[in-house]
Amino acid sequence: MTATLDTPAIPTTTTASASTTAVPNARGEAAFLRAETYSLTAREIVYALAAHLTNFGDTLAIQVVDPLTAIDAHMRFNGDLTAWTRGRTPTDVAAVRARAEQIARDYFGTYFPAIPW
Repeated sequence: MTATLDTPAIPTTTTASASTTAVPNARGEAAFLRAETYSLTAREIVYALAAHLTNFGDTLAIQVVDPLTAIDAHMRFNGDLTAWTRGRTPTDVAAVRARAEQIARDYFGTYFPAIPW
């Protein structure tokens, strides 16, 4: 698998008086990870890692399951980035998402952007 990292920009809208950050969603964000058959924003990477966490537990350490391998497997064999949220409370979703974002930051380092939730 070949993947490349892009440096995403946070989308903004400019008005005559000031510049403000747009409502966050993956559609308006730049791709952070590009693979042969898909591209993912930083937000979508967090969702893919969260899906792995909810299906297989917290096995995302380089010694157990490499996070990039988990992302690739999820995208190739499942692809649904939000199914893991169904039936979970907002508190549970936020906790899983926070852990997934922490894993992404640890794995990708300083290049991983801050994600406005």
